Amino acid sequence: MKTRTLFARVALCSALALTAVTASAQTYTKQQLQETYSGYLSNEGYRPEITPNGNVRFRREGKIYVIYADERDPTYFRLVLSFTAEDKSQAMRVKRLEGINVASSDTKVIKAYLDSDGDPTFAAEMFLVVPGDFKTTIQRLFRAMDSAYEKYTSKVNSL
Repeated sequence: MKTRTLFARVALCSALALTAVTASAQTYTKQQLQETYSGYLSNEGYRPEITPNGNVRFRREGKIYVIYADERDPTYFRLVLSFTAEDKSQAMRVKRLEGINVASSDTKVIKAYLDSDGDPTFAAEMFLVVPGDFKTTIQRLFRAMDSAYEKYTSKVNSL
């Protein structure tokens, strides 16, 4: 009985390991990634479009988001919210830095930073087993992104 149970466990572990290796070894084209992201977003009521760089852009609650489609690393998922700041003064840049610091330090998963033009960027990044797995966490990522944006805005407005 113990031998049979041990054999069953070893067989199950081997099958799971083989499945994980097969899933990670599969390749995806940029178009497949675009279709995976766009299809889900369309089903959720968004109107995704493909950017000139081949990423997927969509609007959510008045903000523009981009999901990067990287066929060289298809299990790397990156969701970005960025916008152009109107006031480019040094004083305002310092306020944005303070807001970015609060947003990054107080929000799980979200990286907030100023880009090379001094504009705020919020990014959620993760590794997936297969590209379609983003569907299981994207709503939570949206909530985290909203939280980071609110913390950023609150801090900037308080300074």
